[in-house]
Amino acid sequence: MKIVFITHYDNPYGANNALYKLIAGMKNNSANEIIVVIPAKGIMSDKLEAIGARCIVSGITQWQAPYVSPLRFFVKKIIRKSRIKKEVDNLYEILKDENIDVIHSNSSVIGHGAMLSMRLGCKHIWHIREFAKEHFGMKYFWSDSFVKSAYEQAERLIVISEALRKNFKFKYPNAKIDRIYDGVSGEYSHDKSEDIYKFIYAGYLYPMKQQHIVVEAVKLLKDRNITNFEVHFSGDGKSDYKDILYKKVQEYSLNNIIFDGYVPDIHSHMNKMDAGIIASKYEGFGLVTVEYMLHGLPVIGFNDGGTAEIIENNKTGYLFDSVDELADYMEKLISDRHESEKMGELGKIRAKMFSEEENISNILELYSGLND
Repeated sequence: MKIVFITHYDNPYGANNALYKLIAGMKNNSANEIIVVIPAKGIMSDKLEAIGARCIVSGITQWQAPYVSPLRFFVKKIIRKSRIKKEVDNLYEILKDENIDVIHSNSSVIGHGAMLSMRLGCKHIWHIREFAKEHFGMKYFWSDSFVKSAYEQAERLIVISEALRKNFKFKYPNAKIDRIYDGVSGEYSHDKSEDIYKFIYAGYLYPMKQQHIVVEAVKLLKDRNITNFEVHFSGDGKSDYKDILYKKVQEYSLNNIIFDGYVPDIHSHMNKMDAGIIASKYEGFGLVTVEYMLHGLPVIGFNDGGTAEIIENNKTGYLFDSVDELADYMEKLISDRHESEKMGELGKIRAKMFSEEENISNILELYSGLND
């Protein structure tokens, strides 16, 4: 089977990391010929070529964008639709004689796969990894009817959580949808901190990630005279949102919130922590949630999206719906290290449900049924 994967960015993180592992698994388990369309040469393309994938460098403009204002969106729509048309035309010329069997788009922000599969007469698999509208405020450049048709004509939509399956099934009732959780693997030690309890919130600082409500929870704990803990925000972020967080921390005089910035070796950093926090709204899945568990950390997560499917409430962590609840659950873990460690050990067991091997096996099974 000849498969073309399409990705819209060129670094090896996030969805591309999942894509790399999937392609590596496919190369190991079957005689597929793999082509990857990628926006630029770099670390990601080098890694792919090292495992035998052929890379085609092409611009991949997203077919949706954050909706800020009618005028700005209208101008962006004209420019980007023209650019996408040229990119699709170019890829069609490159691929038209390749006898492609399947195009696999790695994100819902990519529309090229839908358009190309129609012209090439091949099947289209669409990996849906995000709540683009709800999480990022995205709007499509194409009409609702065209978008609906594109999703419903795809051979399969692969969604990475039950929350995403329900969301897309409601919008596109005739779409053929399979829920396959992303895979995360690893065995990590856990160097428990002996002096002060440490929480980590790993990830990009962004409004929908809701680091601001963690700041508010720390303020509530300070008001209760509970300060024997630290919260580490481990990741870079959107500059204006970082400024908001910095000002809030200064305003409340919260000396126990630490901005680590980008942490190259995040796993060594997690080893020194006692619990993880994930406060995102509309989290598509939550790789970092599973990574916390693999490190033996209990997780306090916002009761929404994929997060609510991963955390077993009151067993591997806690699910919260408000700032007050978040503060209460943080206090529980700070005051009872034994319970914290017990939850962490149960989380390690839970995390095995979301292994890379299981993910690859399920996707290979889906592909094997395409010719049935």
